[in-house]
Amino acid sequence: MLKNYLSPLSDKLCSPPIDFNINQWGSRLMLHTQNAFPDLTSTRLAIVGVCEDRSEEGGCQLSPDAIRKHLYPLYFWTDGVQICDLGNIVAGETPQDTYFALQSVLKVLMEQEIVPIILGGTCDLTYGQFLAHTTTEPETHFVFADEKIALFNHANDYSLENRSFLYQIITHKQSLSHFAQIGYLRSLVDPYILETLENLNFDCYSLGEIRKYMSDLEPILRDANMFAINLSCLRAADAPAVAHTSSHGFGAEEACQMTRYAGLSDHIRSMGFYEYNPLLDLNGYTAQSIAQMIWYFVEGFYERKHDFPDLDERSYIPYIVSMKDEDHELVFLKSRKSDRWWLKVPLSGKRKPNYILVPCSYRDYEIACRNEIPDRWLKAYWRATQ
Repeated sequence: MLKNYLSPLSDKLCSPPIDFNINQWGSRLMLHTQNAFPDLTSTRLAIVGVCEDRSEEGGCQLSPDAIRKHLYPLYFWTDGVQICDLGNIVAGETPQDTYFALQSVLKVLMEQEIVPIILGGTCDLTYGQFLAHTTTEPETHFVFADEKIALFNHANDYSLENRSFLYQIITHKQSLSHFAQIGYLRSLVDPYILETLENLNFDCYSLGEIRKYMSDLEPILRDANMFAINLSCLRAADAPAVAHTSSHGFGAEEACQMTRYAGLSDHIRSMGFYEYNPLLDLNGYTAQSIAQMIWYFVEGFYERKHDFPDLDERSYIPYIVSMKDEDHELVFLKSRKSDRWWLKVPLSGKRKPNYILVPCSYRDYEIACRNEIPDRWLKAYWRATQ
């Protein structure tokens, strides 16, 4: 079935003029070639390119192979890596056909517990990525990194295009359990859009908020099922080959830290990279940055801890903070295995269990010790009681 949607890799990628070292990606990946399709039996990660950019003409359809040229020479530092490169989804007759093809491919992979790494293509492909989640899981927790919030375009409509696709996703209330936007620039976002998302109990974190406490990205991503990045959230100095890039944004090192946190998340089932345009990448710097981001995502993936506290009470340490001016206490749980933290947020009524566990950071515990209720607890409590 997958072969019906995926074209094999070009001979230039599969038969390079130099031989790769045994530990380089080019040697270790299982490749979809003209003569062979990878055996997915033991595969844990799969690279899927998508050659689609009609929502914004300009060259993004060339990005998958351009990224691979800088990804294949990188070195693995992990034994037993099981990754395949399935080639590219060719653009369909309409963008909707491409969304359907992407949804179909990702659905098959996720049903086999394989995490796809999507090389776009333009950002509207995130909608196809999301649709695959709606068919494989009851609810999706989606985190998106972008310098803007693509809720509607300049014409103030909500059509399914590059700058307004989020509207199509957040209106899937029966499938979308939570949404968080990270890295937006306040100077580029209409306050009305921010207010709209916050009224829906979604989370929005500006670049300044994230950069102040980069480690807080980890709990934001820890419960996510789906993560996607519009590469315009990187500053132009580190990713110049993006159509809507600006002088402000995440640095390459910060972006790699972000994707490593995503890889560490036990729940993330798909990862997407969008908006890279090779025609603007004269020196290949942007492709290098993306390849490094993928490398760190994979490193994080193979360091997953699988230490959710409910699995074993002996695996965590409880910390109870009594609030002086409030008639309750906050309960924190710290993993003995990874030193990660969770907050217990109570639920009203007779539901069992009568609480939910919310990822948090040591900084949230410090805030509680100052007799302040962390914003993370307040937001989670508000969502849980709606």
